[in-house]
Amino acid sequence: MNATISVLNLKAELTLKTKKNVINENGVLDLLGNEFPSTNELLERKADSTNVYKTIQYFADFTKQLIQNGNLKEVKHCFNVAEKMLENGNNTVKNAIENVYVYSLGTVVALSSLKTNQLKKIFNGSLRKEYNKQVCTHGI
Repeated sequence: MNATISVLNLKAELTLKTKKNVINENGVLDLLGNEFPSTNELLERKADSTNVYKTIQYFADFTKQLIQNGNLKEVKHCFNVAEKMLENGNNTVKNAIENVYVYSLGTVVALSSLKTNQLKKIFNGSLRKEYNKQVCTHGI
């Protein structure tokens, strides 16, 4: 009997730990503010904490600006944060990254003439896989 209770307690504890690491809609604004402190004020004014899609669109626009400025170090940081949201986000956050961030940035990366090879090298991993899925299924 005690062993069963211990197993159930362990399962409950693991479930709670797993759910703590999931990034939900409310956590996106906090994550972006923590990762990019210089944008906190602008995030609060421009991003909509009630609409994760608008927040992710702001994040995509921010990343595009960094690409235009040639700041590949910060672009890579943005891509890493987006990867984190794609891997650890709940379904809504993942959907926002896939349908707003990747869709918006995929063509910019593909068509960018500024440091194209370097930019394509850092646009990899699950972001690149998602972009490839979008491109390959676009006409279907």
